[in-house]
Amino acid sequence: MESYTAGAKFDCLLFEYMLNKLHIEESQVPKMCLDLYKEHGTTMAGLKVSGYDFDYDDFHACVLGRLPYEKLKPDPVLRQLLNSLPQRKIIFTNSEKTHAATVLKKLGLEGCFDAIICFETLNPPTEQDDIDSGRRGILCKPSVESMEAVIEIAKLDAERTVFFDDSARNIAAGKAAGFHTVVVGSSSLVPGADVALESIHNIKEALPELWVEADGEHVDAVLRAAAVETTVLA
Repeated sequence: MESYTAGAKFDCLLFEYMLNKLHIEESQVPKMCLDLYKEHGTTMAGLKVSGYDFDYDDFHACVLGRLPYEKLKPDPVLRQLLNSLPQRKIIFTNSEKTHAATVLKKLGLEGCFDAIICFETLNPPTEQDDIDSGRRGILCKPSVESMEAVIEIAKLDAERTVFFDDSARNIAAGKAAGFHTVVVGSSSLVPGADVALESIHNIKEALPELWVEADGEHVDAVLRAAAVETTVLA
């Protein structure tokens, strides 16, 4: 229920931004949000490509910055699992760095990840921003280009990287980029997923091979190739 509430709150804040900041006709907002999300990965990316002029930081502050973070509680079980996982762990998120840091702090997961690849990482400011930001697309999931950018930035070996995500289309893009893929929050496989994990808390039971040390015994499993010298991308 909390995740639904957070999602509903995000939609409300996004609608409010489009109405009050971009002055889009109210009757058009819901369908426009959905259409842009489907076509461009995020509604924000779609708005920018469609020619709407807005500041990224202002958008993030007005939408992500007003989410109900107080609903998030520390997750000591997940923290223990992450800290026991001997692989390099990287967050890949479409959100901006402040949001990512706030969520990690609220969940008690600070220090559990080796790096965060976020909106600013994939979309650094340039001298041309004021001129062509409306014409240049925002790089974000689920584009395969964003996955390839992460591979380059983090110096990943895609064949030794496990990509976790709760979005079917992100999973499909991750598989296209060459990752091993795990869909989280589902007991059923989606196209492109190697493993379906209903709860992230079951990761060790479902994927024990990720806990095999570099000099340990190889494990015959779906993700065998990722068992040693692996990167976990969430």
